[in-house]
Amino acid sequence: MISDGSTREFWVKLPSAYKPSNAYPLIVGLHWRDGSAPDVYNGNSWASGKAFYGLKDLYGETAIFVAPAGLDAGWANTNDRDIRFIGSMVNQLKQGLCLDTSRTFATGFSFGGMMSNAIGCQMGNVFRAVAPMSGSVWSGCADSSNKTAAILLHAKEDSVVASQFGEEARDKFISKNSCTRTTAAIGANGCVIYQGCSTDKPVAWCGYSNGGHWPPSFAATEIKSFFDRF
Repeated sequence: MISDGSTREFWVKLPSAYKPSNAYPLIVGLHWRDGSAPDVYNGNSWASGKAFYGLKDLYGETAIFVAPAGLDAGWANTNDRDIRFIGSMVNQLKQGLCLDTSRTFATGFSFGGMMSNAIGCQMGNVFRAVAPMSGSVWSGCADSSNKTAAILLHAKEDSVVASQFGEEARDKFISKNSCTRTTAAIGANGCVIYQGCSTDKPVAWCGYSNGGHWPPSFAATEIKSFFDRF
């Protein structure tokens, strides 16, 4: 498609027995710097060796997946160009596919995590929840009255995007969604969820040890569990 005068590409994976009478969740998988849409679509080492960071295996044939391609193999989101592209992409998919528009999600790693944060900050009217991995707010975090649920995953030992930058993004969601600093444990991997958030707009944090700058092995499990709340 053409967005802001540039040709933009996205790869769509439909359930093998897709039925146009059934409304499917939509999961957007965003690639890392110097990655590509096919890397996420097919799964390579950075994507845990599995399609869409392992989420495709967990969802099976119950969701529609899309892997968009960033410009210059990244998501700089200059002047919100990538925000506009993602919005146009989702609108185009709505026109041709049967989507459960109340269950549109985004996830990504590194630069893809940064773009997931940008989506969460600005596109709460489109996306129900986001799951940034090893991200920051370097792709932007524009003010918006639309709130988005978020689960953020970040290794304490990350030497490429330091954990403090993931915490900065987390804190923006905590503030935006009016959460308290009281937490409760969720899942089986040390993740916590903040209490008192705006109704149906929870914020969760997985700050884990023994990891570097790559998605943790438990990412898909914790992300799907969070998305399944909605």
